[in-house]
Amino acid sequence: MEGFLQLLLYPLIKLFDALQGARGHWPTERRMRALASSPRARAARAAERERIRGVVDALGAVEGVEHVLTLVSDYSLAPSAFGLFRTTSDGRALMVCRMYARAYFVIREDITAALPRIGAANVAAWSPAGQRTSAGGTVEHALRWYRDGGRTAEGWAMDSPALFSPGARLHWERPGVGIHDPARPYPVVDDPRHILDRTPPDGDPAQLLREARADGRGVILELVLGADGRDHATYHVVPRGGFAGRGRL
Repeated sequence: MEGFLQLLLYPLIKLFDALQGARGHWPTERRMRALASSPRARAARAAERERIRGVVDALGAVEGVEHVLTLVSDYSLAPSAFGLFRTTSDGRALMVCRMYARAYFVIREDITAALPRIGAANVAAWSPAGQRTSAGGTVEHALRWYRDGGRTAEGWAMDSPALFSPGARLHWERPGVGIHDPARPYPVVDDPRHILDRTPPDGDPAQLLREARADGRGVILELVLGADGRDHATYHVVPRGGFAGRGRL
């Protein structure tokens, strides 16, 4: 029995040893901090922040749309050990930098009055979420949803009213469907691999949304910024090997 268990566990032991050996070639924490704060990483980070700021500012400039809060989380992490066996770009990377951003707004009128102005402002290239011609994702579809009570002429339920683009998704509250209050961010630490930012910088995010709804007329909008339909954008990748990935420092 003991010999059978050893035979069964042998592949797992060898795999564990291989992973431990691979980790020995990974950069130290100090090296990872240096990579996350390198000129190339800082430039890519600044460009992504500027892209986010541009979309948020464009929506906030629409008449009747008031900015309440923007939360940005920036992570520069090494893929897990099992990423060594992946064929994706993440699996072949030494470090991947991603930015997650959510911005919240309030309007104090009927959403159907604000939607045409949002569409005309060219905040993003709003387009259907899928390939189906009936899919939602545009201002026209959202207005049709409200006009027809969320039902097609045949009585089928229509896709939810929301706006989609390759880099942004806009949702809003409606009867029976709310926007979840954002969690209170963790305390900011001095680490270039994990950067948290919020505008305004003070106050409880959930409390800010509650105050925006306080008079009973405020409708909260949530803008999720990412890329390719994801809730994040990968803005910088350090591949294994090459000059940037060498050395353990």
